[in-house]
Amino acid sequence: LELPVSGEWVELRLLVPGEGKRCLYAGYVETGEEDFKAHLWTGENGDVKDITPEKWKTFIEELGGYEMPTGIAALDNGTLAVLSYTSADILNGQDGTVLESGEMSAQYDNIVSDGKNIWIYAAYSDNAGLTLEKRAEGKANDVETVTFPQGDGQMHFCPMKDGTLVLAGEDGIFRGTKDAGAEGGAAWEKLMAGVETDFGLSDRWCTGIAAREDGVIYALFQKSGGGSLLKKYEYDPDAVIEVTEELKLYTVYESALLNQAAAMYHREHPEVMISIEYEYPRYYYGETDYNAVYQKLNTRLMGDDAPDIVVMDHLNIDSYADKGLLADIDDVVKPMEEAGELLSNITGAFVREDGKRYVVPMQFGFNMVMGRDITVEQMRSMEALAGFLAGADSAYMGDRTVEELVDEFYPYFCDEIVSNKQLDRESMGKYLEYLKVIGDNCGIIASRPEDKVMSGMWELAAEAKLAFNSVTGFVNCMFPMSMVDYIKGSYTAFENRFEPSMQMGICSRTQYMDTAKDFLKFALSADVQNTDNFDGFPVNSESLKELAAKDRSQYTAVTMIKADNGDYIQFESKAYPQETAEALAALCGTLDKPVKEDSKIREVLIESLGGYLDGSRSKEDTVQMIEDGLKMYLAE
Repeated sequence: LELPVSGEWVELRLLVPGEGKRCLYAGYVETGEEDFKAHLWTGENGDVKDITPEKWKTFIEELGGYEMPTGIAALDNGTLAVLSYTSADILNGQDGTVLESGEMSAQYDNIVSDGKNIWIYAAYSDNAGLTLEKRAEGKANDVETVTFPQGDGQMHFCPMKDGTLVLAGEDGIFRGTKDAGAEGGAAWEKLMAGVETDFGLSDRWCTGIAAREDGVIYALFQKSGGGSLLKKYEYDPDAVIEVTEELKLYTVYESALLNQAAAMYHREHPEVMISIEYEYPRYYYGETDYNAVYQKLNTRLMGDDAPDIVVMDHLNIDSYADKGLLADIDDVVKPMEEAGELLSNITGAFVREDGKRYVVPMQFGFNMVMGRDITVEQMRSMEALAGFLAGADSAYMGDRTVEELVDEFYPYFCDEIVSNKQLDRESMGKYLEYLKVIGDNCGIIASRPEDKVMSGMWELAAEAKLAFNSVTGFVNCMFPMSMVDYIKGSYTAFENRFEPSMQMGICSRTQYMDTAKDFLKFALSADVQNTDNFDGFPVNSESLKELAAKDRSQYTAVTMIKADNGDYIQFESKAYPQETAEALAALCGTLDKPVKEDSKIREVLIESLGGYLDGSRSKEDTVQMIEDGLKMYLAE
């Protein structure tokens, strides 16, 4: 059977509904068409027959397309159970006719069968656990519910004919049996921890599991670099590896890199377990309460529940170091720098005046400034940009509120305006002048309407001529590089600074100092950093070259933007050439200073700058106002 497929995305599923029957489900965009459609064939004795249900061939106005099954499973009675975003159907496996159809909650998106029954569930669970709905022979009026109380992230489920249930995901592999007790109750047993399996590795993802009657479990994984792996897991209760050291790693945000490092390290050192605790999941878009995090971590570091390893992003590293709560890790990092293993321009920026260093970033990004009708030299720094905009005859960035202007620029000078715990008035005055020129060119507004956003990269195709965009890896640079090409402009790293992430340190009170340092060295190695987690450039120099050279020729993304004539157009971003990747890697090698954050300095600047920017307050009075607002804070 040859499929007339346009493009590369094809969904395939081979099904066995009853003795000797074979069905093939395929979803794809057909050559010469634009819509994704689902197809179904049956085969017996070498003959193939199209049995695609009529409802799959009907255009649905509300969806703007055709019915898209999210899951399909076969039963031994010769039927097929199909789950879509709106319905659950039972099909005749011989001719594809719909035997039963019912509405379905959108919370479910996956379906499997044990031959006699079907099970529907949501493939992604949250901290509330997972709900598995069992339907006898697919009947909507014969339903049982089983709950899995834990699990966070993608889960894979396989029911067996004898009633045994198997679940697998990042947290591990679990075996369950339906309990005769309370409704929804089940007895679950953890067979393996996630870090002991490929489910705990972030450079691959599982596409399905299958369990045999003898207890052997198979899992199929796709690798991010291409190719696939079929893994076999066989439970042996006597083959228990004793963990003699369990280190606690604390981070504000969950990280794929940390998960990968912990799982890989445990494989090399089975007697060591790195347990990761985080406050917020990886894809959290709410507001982070860093004050609460700071107080919690401070209490823990000084108590008996101190973590062994800490990630200090957005926290006051100097405060922790000055209190003696962090260990000097220069003996780990410096030899790697001297051997050329690390980008010393990044990692070396964390050496203090006394030669000690207390954190090292695992990854980094930088703020890319992009522009047209302006050269790289003219937009490279605040000084250069202010000098250019002073003579510009048009607005380059679009309007800004005082808060937006401060947030955009203060990380590049907040460490420059403080000297010996006092405000450096001369330095502050200089940066105020830069901000005044930039603000005058932008146009300062009192507030921004809720339905309007600050001008950024996407507006470069229309009214804006200069924009900033934080980039955190080669894939993350696709849209910015496409925009630079579209406007025939140029780009660079603003102020030649970088944005560190995953700044890892070791608690000075840990009883596992040697192991913690060994894990830190391992996390900095190419073995870990060669995996592209799409959230930062690696600090390992070999990994930076490896990821720069990675084939991304098939990568593409599409969005809608406003063109210079006011119309919305489709904007397609394709992989940039290898020369661009090498230029980005070279730019990463020149970055020499991290950006800085300070919530109090930010607060005082926002309170003080309004009058100066609108011309109602002099520079000298504004400097005095800032100094008064920071005096007690800086003296602490």
